[in-house]
Amino acid sequence: MKLFIDTCNWKLVLILKKDDQIIDSLILPDTKKVSDIALSTITMLLSKNNLKINDIEEFYLTNGPGSYTGVRVGLTIVKTLKTLNNEIKVYLMNSLAFQASNDKIISVLDARGNKYYLGVYENQKPLIKETVVSLEELEDIKKTYNDFIIKKDNESVDYLDTFNLLEDKFILVNEIEEISPLYIKNFI
Repeated sequence: MKLFIDTCNWKLVLILKKDDQIIDSLILPDTKKVSDIALSTITMLLSKNNLKINDIEEFYLTNGPGSYTGVRVGLTIVKTLKTLNNEIKVYLMNSLAFQASNDKIISVLDARGNKYYLGVYENQKPLIKETVVSLEELEDIKKTYNDFIIKKDNESVDYLDTFNLLEDKFILVNEIEEISPLYIKNFI
């Protein structure tokens, strides 16, 4: 059994998958208090499907960038479970790459304060290092990659289709210390 968790960008996204079939999912928008509801919502989804947390053998997570607390919530839950049972497998992908899917995409997430997390991808290959940019810098990047589609704030992401498409592109982490958030900082 597999569980995808995304708590990074003001949504709680959970997808349960078994034998290449999605058996259930839950997407809660505008979860500014994701830390208050994540664990109980995971428990509820599992219970609804007659499962317990021990039935999950593989966890797939986005590890940021995104809201500071949101990024840490899913990672902390899974890191704790891996500490208790090192046999579970944990796979990570950054939020910008997930949003990009396999397309030619300028992936943009609101970083607040008129700043944006940005990644540019073609078939999941990053063409620039993920960064934080201003609105003016974003406009310049749009001009440079003018034949790329812009995806912003997961507005047009079909989480189920995207997870199915990208599942094999998540990176397996072997050590608990590798289950860490992706923070992109801009000191300028």
